[in-house]
Amino acid sequence: MPATPRPINVLLVGGCGHWAATENHVPAILTLQRQGFPVRVSAICDPRDPYDENLLRHMPDLLDLLRYDRPQWIRPGQSPEDLERRLDAAHAGQPFDVVIVACDPVAHYPYLYWATRRGIHVLCDKPILAAADAAWDPHAAATIDTHFNILLKAHLDHPGHLFAMPMRRRANDAFVDSSHLITEVYEKHGQALTMANFTVTGGHFRLPEEYGLGNAHGYTHGVGALAFSSYHYIDLMAWYLRLAQGPVTAVRITNHYVRRVGDYLNTGQNRPLEALLRPLSPEPAAAVGLDRRTALAEMDFAFTLELLDDAARAQGYLTYTFTSNSYSHRQVGLQEADRAGHLPFREKGRMSQFVIDLHQGPLQHVRVSKNDVVGDRYRIRLEHRRNPLIDASGGRYADTVYENAHSASTVTPQAMTAEFLRAAAGCPPDELVARRMTYLVGQTFTHRIYAAMYRLIAARHEADTEHRTTTPSLLIDIPH
Repeated sequence: MPATPRPINVLLVGGCGHWAATENHVPAILTLQRQGFPVRVSAICDPRDPYDENLLRHMPDLLDLLRYDRPQWIRPGQSPEDLERRLDAAHAGQPFDVVIVACDPVAHYPYLYWATRRGIHVLCDKPILAAADAAWDPHAAATIDTHFNILLKAHLDHPGHLFAMPMRRRANDAFVDSSHLITEVYEKHGQALTMANFTVTGGHFRLPEEYGLGNAHGYTHGVGALAFSSYHYIDLMAWYLRLAQGPVTAVRITNHYVRRVGDYLNTGQNRPLEALLRPLSPEPAAAVGLDRRTALAEMDFAFTLELLDDAARAQGYLTYTFTSNSYSHRQVGLQEADRAGHLPFREKGRMSQFVIDLHQGPLQHVRVSKNDVVGDRYRIRLEHRRNPLIDASGGRYADTVYENAHSASTVTPQAMTAEFLRAAAGCPPDELVARRMTYLVGQTFTHRIYAAMYRLIAARHEADTEHRTTTPSLLIDIPH
C-alpha cells in the first residue's frame, strides 16, 4: 500500500439492504477504516432511510458507519431523469470515486450507466442487470442484452476504468480447486468439458401474502429466481466451459420448463406447510392480491445448453435446473417486521442446496455439492475421479469437505470489496485476491447466457398466451 493512498469517496447504492449493510460492503469498509485506510461513504442511495431507528436496530455495522461518516441520504426519485439530477447534485458537492451497487438488480442500470459514463469506478453485485417484467415481456427481456452492451462500450471508452463484480462462488476455495482439476486434465490431455448437470434447489417457501413483499429475493418487479438465485451458477457454468472449451464455439440454449408464482399457488402445493406455519404467526393472515407481474415471475425452470463446434456438431451437453419450491427449513410464520418494512425480507428457512456434476469425457468426473440452511456454517463437498491411466493414485475416489466454506475461504466477498477500494486508490494489488476478482469484460459470456434465458422464459409466456406449444431455443456464440 502506498504511504499515502488516495482518499476514496463512496456512493453506496442499496446500503440499507441486508447483504450490503450486514454481510459484505459496510463491514469491509469499516475494517478498512479501522486499519487507517482513507475511505468514506459520503452518500447512501436507498428508498429506505438509513437513519431509521427501526432499521438500525437490526444493522449495528450500518449504525457504526453512520456515526463515523454521516453520509447523505439520497432518495432514488421517481424517474431515471430525477435520479440522475440527484446523483449529479451529490457528486458535485462531494465527488464520488467509487459507486458500489447493491440494490435490487432491476434498478442497477441507471446507476451503472451514470457512473460508467463519468469514469467513476464501479463495484456491482450480481446479477449485473435485470429488467422489470423480463419473465413475461419479450421487449423487457431483450433490454438485458442491450443495456449490457451499452455499459460495456461506455466502460471500454474510459481506459483505466474499473468495473468489477464480487462473484463469491467463483472466488471460493472449493470452486477454485475444482477449476484446477478441470484445467489440469485439459492442458495435459486436451479433454474438453463434455457434460455438466447443475441442479439447484432454493427452499424459497413464502406464505401467499409474502409474495407481495419486495427487497431481497422479491418477485414484485416481474422477475424472480433466475435473477436473484441463478446468476452465480450460470457464471460457474460459463467459467467451467471456457476452462476446457475444446472445439466448442457456440451454445444452443433451450428452455424446457417454467413454473411461475401464480402457477405454483394455483396448485395448492404450498398448503401443507402453510397450515403448519399459520398457528406460529404473530400476525393474522393477510389478503392475497398478487398483481400480474408478480404472478408471472419465474420460480422454477429448466434449460439445456447444447455445445456446438464450427460445423454445428454437438460436442456435449449442459443442463441447468432451479427449483424454488423444494425442501424448506422454515419454522416461523408471518412476521410484522417484514410487513412494516423495518427489516429487509429474508426467507425464513431458505436453503442453499446444489449438485454440480462435471465430466471431461471418459477421463475425469468432478462433483461439487452443498446442502445447507442459509445462515448456517456452510460446507461444500468436492469429489472427483480420474481414469487410472492418468492418475497417480490409480483412479482412487477423492473427497474433500470445506467446512465453514464461505467465511473460511481464502478470499471472501469482504476481501474483494476491500481489494477493489484499494485498487481504486491506486494501491498495488493483493495478487491472490486480484486473481479471483471478476470484471465486466470477463462477464460477457455469462451475461449472454443469462440474457438468453430470460428471452426464452418470456417467449414461452408469449406462446402460452397464444395457446401455442413450443420449446423455445436460441443460439449464442462464445466470445473470443
